[in-house]
Amino acid sequence: MIHKLTSEVASRIAAGEVIERPASALKELLENALDAGARRVTVECSGAGRTSLRVVDDGCGMSPEDCALALERHATSKITDLGDLESLATFGFRGEALYAAAAVSRLTLTSAPRGAKSGWKVAAEGGRIVSSGPAPAVPGTSVELRDLFYNTPARRKFLKSDAYERGRLAAVVEEAALADPGLALTYKSESRVALRFAPEPARDPAEGLRLRAVRVLGEANAAPLLPIVVDRPEMKLRLFVSPWDSLAATRDFQYWFVNRRPVSARILQQALYRAYPGRPAGRHPVCVGHLELPGDGFDVNVHPGKREIRFRSDRDVFELVSGLVASALLKSKAPAPITIAPRVSGGTVRDLAAAYHAVLEQAPLALQTAPAESFAAPEGLPRWFTPPFRFLGQIERAYLVFEASGGLFILDQHAAAERILFERFLKEVAQGRARSQKLMLPMTVELPASAVQKVLSAGERLEKLGFAFEPFGKRGLHCLAVPALFHKEADLKELVQRLLDSLHDPVSAAEAVQHDALATVACKAAVKAHDALSEKEALRLVTDLKDCRDGSCCPHGRRTMLALSRDELARCFQRPGAPPL
Repeated sequence: MIHKLTSEVASRIAAGEVIERPASALKELLENALDAGARRVTVECSGAGRTSLRVVDDGCGMSPEDCALALERHATSKITDLGDLESLATFGFRGEALYAAAAVSRLTLTSAPRGAKSGWKVAAEGGRIVSSGPAPAVPGTSVELRDLFYNTPARRKFLKSDAYERGRLAAVVEEAALADPGLALTYKSESRVALRFAPEPARDPAEGLRLRAVRVLGEANAAPLLPIVVDRPEMKLRLFVSPWDSLAATRDFQYWFVNRRPVSARILQQALYRAYPGRPAGRHPVCVGHLELPGDGFDVNVHPGKREIRFRSDRDVFELVSGLVASALLKSKAPAPITIAPRVSGGTVRDLAAAYHAVLEQAPLALQTAPAESFAAPEGLPRWFTPPFRFLGQIERAYLVFEASGGLFILDQHAAAERILFERFLKEVAQGRARSQKLMLPMTVELPASAVQKVLSAGERLEKLGFAFEPFGKRGLHCLAVPALFHKEADLKELVQRLLDSLHDPVSAAEAVQHDALATVACKAAVKAHDALSEKEALRLVTDLKDCRDGSCCPHGRRTMLALSRDELARCFQRPGAPPL
């Protein structure tokens, strides 16, 4: 039987569309403050936003009548008719942020217009106003949410650890700071100042954005960024991107804003990556991008949270962004990496053979063979892949060439070493004895405050893998210990950045996070492409690969080996069959 929901149930369901966690409540409250013209905002939270979340602004304030109306459903000051939706110049229009927040918390709203002789205070619980009356005439508005989700315990139960939720709150504050360099913003967590941004003193908007990017991302991540400034009648663009030699090991450091609104738009990300052809695997551009468009140039009605947007002309935006970034990279001093194949003078077989033998004479290779002991081919590799092996040499210091049973196989030395280390490390963790080595001196890694909290929120899991981290200042981590297999301290910054991607989805199973983290450590600890290997080292790599459960690919899925059997070689040369051994 169909029946109509009570207003109380309907309000809590509607609130769930907008207020998913403390961070989403903070986002709505911040946007309301900015729409009210605030230039100074203070955020205070305790219990990671569960116990209390308070936002105080110096905006235009509200009258007593507006204070009461603000907590009503479908009440807004931002639109009056459907036509306003086509040219919206504010952050929100649904008018339900305060209503939604009040439905799942104990809310107190205090506000006073500038110049008023007194203010007004309204208190609500579970969406119902329980009291209202005069308050001190402090210009601006203060909104406090206490006991968030007290009346929806199921939603409260699905919140993550305090460290994780604090990281999400810090991320909202960082985005607000990047969106508006002229905004004074203070964030206090558990009675301590976690972040503070003063208005940036800049000669022009682009310089202000650059300075604010350094304050949020840190000098190491933001200082190398290339500026791109374009003013057109249909669009203004302020963009800061990584040069080729400063790509990061995480995609977490990418921020997009349209008319100062933090947005997610796949078309912008695709345009950015299009400008980096041949980008090394696992490397990502840092980006802070601001677009200014007419209100009818994009649509924010894709999701209740107004995070996802659509452009009126995706193609134009894509071409403009990708073209500008590619042009800036071309003009920068750090060129894109280019791999040029070596050339040999002369085009005849005799010339090529002579050049080959000349190389052998300069660096003779002892064609040593590996012992033909009991050897099972790694899973997924051809059965003919059995000893004895003959090491033939190294191509571009990246690929190891062997002869076996009349066939030919080539190992990708990095992928093979990565698989070996990954399975060794996985075995240690499974046996509960992941070895860890303490660093003589703590190593500092500079990250945005939200990223620091993300790593700390996974501290227990990372400790089981051999890591030990502690916070250092407002935007830093001290690494105290690393897995024993990881011996390249110089790569620690990149390793931590790649761990951020492993921890990206807190809902994913612990095994998946563990897999990604272990794969990251193995990747950074493994032999690299272009590392010179001796014949002994090359043969040891093949021998170790035989013990792997799956030696066919690295833990990221890249193949370890290319193989040609005797019969396949014969067919390549149009022989009727393989010659006898």
